[in-house]
Amino acid sequence: MNEKSKKSHSRYRKSPNDFAKTVIVFIAVNKPACNLVHKLEADMPIGIRDIEIDKSQNTLTPIDSESLVFGSYIANITCEKRGIEVPAYYGSNRVSFRYGAGVLNDEKPPFSTGKNTFITGYDETYFMSLKYVQKGDKFVITTSDKTINYKVIDTFIGENNDSATEKYNDNLILKSIFSDFGENSANRLYVICEKTSEEVNAK
Repeated sequence: MNEKSKKSHSRYRKSPNDFAKTVIVFIAVNKPACNLVHKLEADMPIGIRDIEIDKSQNTLTPIDSESLVFGSYIANITCEKRGIEVPAYYGSNRVSFRYGAGVLNDEKPPFSTGKNTFITGYDETYFMSLKYVQKGDKFVITTSDKTINYKVIDTFIGENNDSATEKYNDNLILKSIFSDFGENSANRLYVICEKTSEEVNAK
């Protein structure tokens, strides 16, 4: 290596101090940006990847509990005649559907008086037997503090978020998602259930 090449090479060699200065400048410049990102993340709605189902849960989470979060195990759905026994989790999303059924979250808590409660599941898994349900069949919903009895008053196949459900009020509406490869892939099976009785569970 000639003298000129040596000088050129040494000109671009950085000392450890130079590297440390670069890191400090990078952190100083990016700290406000990091803070902004964290603030935006805190304000954004929870994403699917953030929801976890704790399969070790064997106690139902109270619906009015401060510990209620997406993925909380909040109810059991039973229809003895059709062999349906499904755990229900808070939040209607594919994470809940993977482990049972998902209870739609909205302004009022699920199973409140004066509102419909929507519970959705996959036709190929936990709601597989829902297609065999008929008018008059009985469903039981068990939560942490009460047992609610329902009777099926209607079933139909309709679009997702079908407007036909709007004529009902204070009902349990079970919704089954068909396989993408079936003839009803774009539709949903709706089972409308009317409350017949409710009792508080002894603690």
